[in-house]
Amino acid sequence: MSGSGLTKHNNNPVSFLYFGDELIRSEDLDPVYVALARANLDDALLKRMLLAYWCYYSMGTASRIAEAGGHKFFDMMWKAWAEKWPHGFERRYFYGESAKQSIQFLQSQFNGYAERIVDDMTYHSTVHEIVEAVKRYRGFGVWMGWKIADMSERVLGYDVDFSDPVPVMYGDVIKGMALMYYGDKNHDIGVEERNLVVNALNKDFSHWTAPPWYDRQFNAQEGETVLCKYKAYFYGEYYIGKDIAEVSHGLSFAAKQGCDLAGHLLACMPELYKPVTKPYKYNGSWPHVSVRG
Repeated sequence: MSGSGLTKHNNNPVSFLYFGDELIRSEDLDPVYVALARANLDDALLKRMLLAYWCYYSMGTASRIAEAGGHKFFDMMWKAWAEKWPHGFERRYFYGESAKQSIQFLQSQFNGYAERIVDDMTYHSTVHEIVEAVKRYRGFGVWMGWKIADMSERVLGYDVDFSDPVPVMYGDVIKGMALMYYGDKNHDIGVEERNLVVNALNKDFSHWTAPPWYDRQFNAQEGETVLCKYKAYFYGEYYIGKDIAEVSHGLSFAAKQGCDLAGHLLACMPELYKPVTKPYKYNGSWPHVSVRG
């Protein structure tokens, strides 16, 4: 499947298990994590990069902001806001007055030190605590709290407890669970069924370790991403390799603007996706998540 083949509904989807395997194998699961891990940035630069990324969800835009240095961080944040620099789809509403208020609030914290703001969001023991800390910031909700908790553990290397993830899983993940369990993303799905999906995912993908460090077994953090991306794929809004291609494009654009950091991160990105095995189709029965034979 290629980007030109997107439709409102994928009438001939590949197996969920094949899709998840290919996401992980190709590093399209979270290519941003891979690039940041390989880049070996110093702590202050990495934290500036993360905060800008959490706001704009564009690696190219975040690179240009972070590279300017701590003393110019918010000058560049405002420049990006005023000039409407590229945003990721997930932060498409980070424009105008709402974004202005969010940046103003961030700048008012810890004398505008981006690194301290990141510490305030991430220096916590559980995903629940990080979500609550992140929600204190204007313009940051549960979804971003989950993302920051995940990047705290995977990118920053902090010890974050995700052993009880279901209570803080957000709308798109829940819809992905409903699709897996009932074949309908809009079907109500209770807490018991959500836990069953999480457990099935952990078992189905237990042969994988988690990128970008490959230092622990696949868990609900990776399962969340597989669910969201498969739901998008199933409804014609995603294809394997899409994130790698789009993030690489954004970094390439920023590098052409003279951003050395973007060029360095681009060199650290996974290769563009190429399938290595023949896709196998799903057999049409539900629940879609099942233990491998």
